[in-house]
Amino acid sequence: MKRDIKFTACLLAAVMTCSLTVPTFAAEAASEKEEVIYIMTDAAGHVTNVNAVNIFSAGDIVDFGNYSDVKMLTSTENITRNIDKITFSTDDKKVYYQGTMENAEIPWNISMRYYLDGKEYSASEIAGQSGKLEIRLSISKNKKCKGNFFENYALQASVTLDSECCENITATNATMANVGSDKQITYTVLPGKSLESSITADVNEFEMDAISINGIKLNLNVEIDDAELMDQVSQLMDATNKLNKGSGELNSNSETLKAGSSILDSGISSMHHGVEDIDNGIASVQKGISSAQSALDTLNDKSYKLIDGSAQMKTALETIRSSLSSISVSADQLAELTSASGAIKQGISDLYDGAYTLSQNLGFAQYQAMMAQNGLDIDALQAGNTQAIHDLSTQIASLQQALAQIENVPGYETQTAQLQSQIASLQNVIQLLSGNNAAITGAERYLNGLAAGGDTLYQRLGTLKTQYEGFDTIIRALSNTLSDMLVKVSTLSEGIDELVSNYTLLDSGIREYTEGVAQLTDGYTQIVEGVSSLASGSKSLLSGGGELKNGAGELYDGIIAYCDGVSKLADGTNELYMKTDGMDTQVQDQINGILNTIGGEEIEPVSFVSDKNTNIKSVQFVIKTEAIEKAEVIANDIQEEAPLNFRQKLLRLFGM
Repeated sequence: MKRDIKFTACLLAAVMTCSLTVPTFAAEAASEKEEVIYIMTDAAGHVTNVNAVNIFSAGDIVDFGNYSDVKMLTSTENITRNIDKITFSTDDKKVYYQGTMENAEIPWNISMRYYLDGKEYSASEIAGQSGKLEIRLSISKNKKCKGNFFENYALQASVTLDSECCENITATNATMANVGSDKQITYTVLPGKSLESSITADVNEFEMDAISINGIKLNLNVEIDDAELMDQVSQLMDATNKLNKGSGELNSNSETLKAGSSILDSGISSMHHGVEDIDNGIASVQKGISSAQSALDTLNDKSYKLIDGSAQMKTALETIRSSLSSISVSADQLAELTSASGAIKQGISDLYDGAYTLSQNLGFAQYQAMMAQNGLDIDALQAGNTQAIHDLSTQIASLQQALAQIENVPGYETQTAQLQSQIASLQNVIQLLSGNNAAITGAERYLNGLAAGGDTLYQRLGTLKTQYEGFDTIIRALSNTLSDMLVKVSTLSEGIDELVSNYTLLDSGIREYTEGVAQLTDGYTQIVEGVSSLASGSKSLLSGGGELKNGAGELYDGIIAYCDGVSKLADGTNELYMKTDGMDTQVQDQINGILNTIGGEEIEPVSFVSDKNTNIKSVQFVIKTEAIEKAEVIANDIQEEAPLNFRQKLLRLFGM
């Protein structure tokens, strides 16, 4: 059979927790003390012995009590008993003495009745039996006991059943918890209330640890200072209204930003298409020039075969003339290219400036500043929300303590429901406040993310601006080169025309002609190099334009997302405003309702031992029943009993 060791530890802690500082009293004045009344009953609840442990501080002690026997528990000082007057002196910081009370009437009638398969058994008869067990536990007022202990003291009763021998355990008006392999059944009995409960279980060779019942003085007086809370609720409502207005203005301004970014994205896309057209035209020029140079190289390599290959030469000359005639780039087009490049450079510069302005106006700090202009301090709002949550949580904790004391008590169902409703209402307020803080935190993360994106865009545009300024310089240089090339191409075209017209004179001046072809090839190489440079620059322009287009697209997408977020923020703050409107009245009504359902009265503790003891700090009751155990064989060995220490003396009070 397992022993209730935890209960013993609790008894020791209960006796030794309080510290007193007491001056020396006059000879007949009762000293200040604490009383712990230890009550032992049999398994049916009948009182078998009552012992009072009286706790004093150092000094000359005078106490009163109708004891049959007294003894010191923690010191060796002599203790004197004269009828009902007990005196002793001690220097110990804390001293305990025990008084045995004969025929004492305790404040409660306690009854345990045991049934197995519907038949009633005594505790000794039911030990070790198996079947369907029912324990009927009853606690009521003992009218023979003097004083108002029943009306002022609450009880907590604990019944422990071993789950190894007890299954399918049920209990009315109780809470149950698993403690190791045991099932602990706990009852709370409020002052002035009785208890009727039934515990059922399927048992095998039934045994049960002692039932423990602790009695303490209980005061349910609850006072709530709601002035500060209501002030914070009003501040929350004002702040929510300002937040709603500020979010609306921010949403309106974001639509203007969205329209501007759409125009910018469309313009950048059109510019990119123009750059693609320029690149395609330059690629065609490069292809024609390359074809002409290939023909010139062939002509130059085989000029010594001109006589035999004059027909091939004529064909090559016709090819050159045809290729030259396909070059349609004019000086006006080059001027347009230079002008377009300058416009792009200026557009990128304007975009760079706009990105800088955007980066300076994005971010949570700017959002806070805007809110501040509208009279709302975001940080103060969060701090106020946090404080309000803390205050409400404190109030809920107080109410939950009161609820825990009455929720399982018969007759308190209405008060229990009211307390649960009030707690749920305050928890809803906490949820609203937490949602408000979460909305602010989400806005902070979102806006700071946008700000980081704006800074990245600003930096990338800075890089693109620098790159394009260099590229524009290349464009202008290529334009000048291409202008010179056009002059040379025109001269070449005239020479080819003349060469074709006067081809019959080639036979007489083959040497001079060959040298001229070589010179023509060298000059044409410069043209090819110029066109290649122009094509390379065009590719760079196309690549930069593509990056600019992608960046503009990302900017537009980011602004769209920002506007959507701002719109959701505005919807959320409006919903928050609508839900918190009139919250001050609701909170006040809830608090008033709670205060109307609970209350209490402070009463000074009185001595259970003797009404002559008028200087009482506290009185506790510790009640323990006899355990139900199967019969065990008792050895006949007789050993000499060693002296008991303080802990052993306390255990002896309960027959342990």
